[in-house]
Amino acid sequence: MAQVKPKRHGPAMDMTAMCDVAFLLLTFFIMTTTFKSQETVKIVTPSSISKLIVEEKNIGTVSITDDGKYYFGITEPVERRAFINVLNTKFDLGLTAAEQNEYTKIAEVGIGKEGLKSYLNLSKGDREKAKLPGIPCDSTNTELVDWVKAYAESNPAGNLAIRGDVKTQYPAVKILFDELAKAKVYKFRLVTKGE
Repeated sequence: MAQVKPKRHGPAMDMTAMCDVAFLLLTFFIMTTTFKSQETVKIVTPSSISKLIVEEKNIGTVSITDDGKYYFGITEPVERRAFINVLNTKFDLGLTAAEQNEYTKIAEVGIGKEGLKSYLNLSKGDREKAKLPGIPCDSTNTELVDWVKAYAESNPAGNLAIRGDVKTQYPAVKILFDELAKAKVYKFRLVTKGE
């Protein structure tokens, strides 16, 4: 009698464990990702041949617009909380906890200490539409330098970066450099884009 051959089946693999691992990894990356805050002002930086990359953490940024207005921003919300606490106590701004919490949601600020409280009380939509005068920085009012010093106090390991627009006029940059030099702030990075 002829022997009956059993049907051949392809090898079967249970993919349940693999799917579980894939979804666990996906969940992990979604939960641990921090998103970069939207910038308040659009700056087109000049190009350079430098290959150094400015890190995203421990960085305070002074932005100079094409019309010479100064903005100050901090990338990390946790650093913003420490900074606004120092700024509030050092200059007696009278910011409430809710106003300080609103500050942690803003990437860059372009308004002086006097208008900061009213700016933080605006709704998000009104803040986006508001025309900001910039933080004062000239020979008579060096408030921006006070902000830089407050950042250094709130984050001693932090670095300062300066980014200017391609169309920014040189006098606005020179004023900033002169005032930082008077305050003995000599170490900062210039932000450019690679070629």
